Amino acid sequence: MHIANLRIEIAGLPINEYRISDRDLELRTLDSSAQSFPDQRSIWRRLTANELLLHLRLETVVAQWFLQKIREVEAEMAEQEFQRAA
Repeated sequence: MHIANLRIEIAGLPINEYRISDRDLELRTLDSSAQSFPDQRSIWRRLTANELLLHLRLETVVAQWFLQKIREVEAEMAEQEFQRAA
C-alpha cells in the first residue's frame, strides 16, 4: 500500500524523495535536475531504524510528515472498522 510522497528540494543540491509504503518510510535521491543517479542512490530503500529514530529525535520535517500521514491512515482504518461494526 502506497500512502504518500514528500520531496525535499534545495536549489543546486540533490533532491530527497520520501514515500510511505506499507508503513515503512522509504528514500531515494535524485540529482538537482530531478534525474536518477546511475548508482544505487536513486533506488527506493527503506530507512533503517536508526535513520528513522534520528528524524524523530530531531523532529525534522520528514518525521512530522511521516507521523501525520500514519495518524491519518490509522484514523481512516478506525472509521472503517467502526462502520463495519455498526
